[in-house]
Amino acid sequence: MKTTLDTFFDKEDDWYSNYNNMNFFLHKPESRLRWCLVDIDYLKDNPFQGCVDLDTLEIKNKEAFDLLIDEETDLVQMVYDKDWDWLGDDFDHMQSYLNFIMQHDPTFCYDTTPAGKYESEYLEIRTWEIPEKYCKTEELRNAYIAGTCHESGGYYMDSEATGW
Repeated sequence: MKTTLDTFFDKEDDWYSNYNNMNFFLHKPESRLRWCLVDIDYLKDNPFQGCVDLDTLEIKNKEAFDLLIDEETDLVQMVYDKDWDWLGDDFDHMQSYLNFIMQHDPTFCYDTTPAGKYESEYLEIRTWEIPEKYCKTEELRNAYIAGTCHESGGYYMDSEATGW
């Protein structure tokens, strides 16, 4: 059984709270935080880690997944109660989430710019949809992304992993 991208991504996301990866994920518990708790593998007693294969969206642990998506589960309170902390490579972690969305939504595109004091205070995130005519094939999509990246000077996905 598989889940959908909607479990981890709100198309109406405002992309606020980008000062550190802890607040970034806590800001949207019904999407960003779900992804984070499934993705992170070093939180003590994290029942959600790996319950979904984030590459295929296949549910690996139905019981943990059901708890993750249950509206009665207060994920933010759980983070505080368990004293979980994932501060660290803030911008990399945020971009990993954005890459995940881009992997599963062919129309999603983003660029980021470190900003603020010393260009390291927060991450500006801009998103837009790739025009449908460029989503017809992977080759067209990749060309659109590469062209947009070069035109704006922005950074989109991990170029070493994807070739973009």
